[in-house]
Amino acid sequence: MKITKALITSAGFGTRFLPISKTIQKEMLPIIDRPLIDYVVEDCVKANITDIIFVVNEHNYQVLHYYRENERLHQYLKKNNKLALYDHIKNIHQQANFHFVKQSDDDDYGTAVPVRLAKEYLKDEEAFLVLMGDDFIYNHGQASEVGAMIETFTKSGAKGLVTCIEKPDDLLHRYGVAAFNKESDFLYLKALVEKPQPGKAPSNLANISKYIFPQSVFDLIDVQQPNPQSGELYITDTISQLALTDKVVIHQPSGEYLDGGYPLGWLLANLTLAKDRPEIWQEVQKFIEQK
Repeated sequence: MKITKALITSAGFGTRFLPISKTIQKEMLPIIDRPLIDYVVEDCVKANITDIIFVVNEHNYQVLHYYRENERLHQYLKKNNKLALYDHIKNIHQQANFHFVKQSDDDDYGTAVPVRLAKEYLKDEEAFLVLMGDDFIYNHGQASEVGAMIETFTKSGAKGLVTCIEKPDDLLHRYGVAAFNKESDFLYLKALVEKPQPGKAPSNLANISKYIFPQSVFDLIDVQQPNPQSGELYITDTISQLALTDKVVIHQPSGEYLDGGYPLGWLLANLTLAKDRPEIWQEVQKFIEQK
């Protein structure tokens, strides 16, 4: 099976980053010199994903502006003899076929909603990726974790995939934790247990919300009931429901998981990537020593 399309969600309020996220959405905050979401896109492009669908908030078009060509900027730099600077951005819009879907205030809320909204772009796909725009797997090199996800999915013969990482016992209560069966070389999801009580987690594998879904996911979302506490439609409920009838393989990434969706995680992501930039890391070390 060839997977060529990925959906990336970027329509949330980013409340953990207030007040800055009142104006700048969290997915567009910089990791060194590029927006956080661009590292997700880069990983997709490395895996030969040809079409990327962004679900964006109807009031915020920052992602759209970043991935579309800026002819006004091009003409400005040309007029001021600074056209060499355009080389940094001239190919951004050519990395893939970018599509944008609006999530409005009138739509339901929850992590499963962007999948439903993007159905028109995904309705002919046997399977497709669903990724979040505020976290990514960082491989120190050219390897693509999205490519590794697709390889796990293909070799396992599963109908769906969920990505999980190991977490220490004392942190499992913060996550959706996988209950699973092992068959041959693969782990297959039984269910995701959301925020288990201390000592009650079914494993130490925590969900990090990177999925591969089959076409049947749309039927599941159409009949899915909102969470009774929050009133939201959660994609974790969708993947657990899929696991009741079809095999959902668990993918464990080899790269480093970087969560830029909250201030400390964003800072650590910057420091992690800075270590691979000697000209920056030397100054960071010097600063730390001075302080």
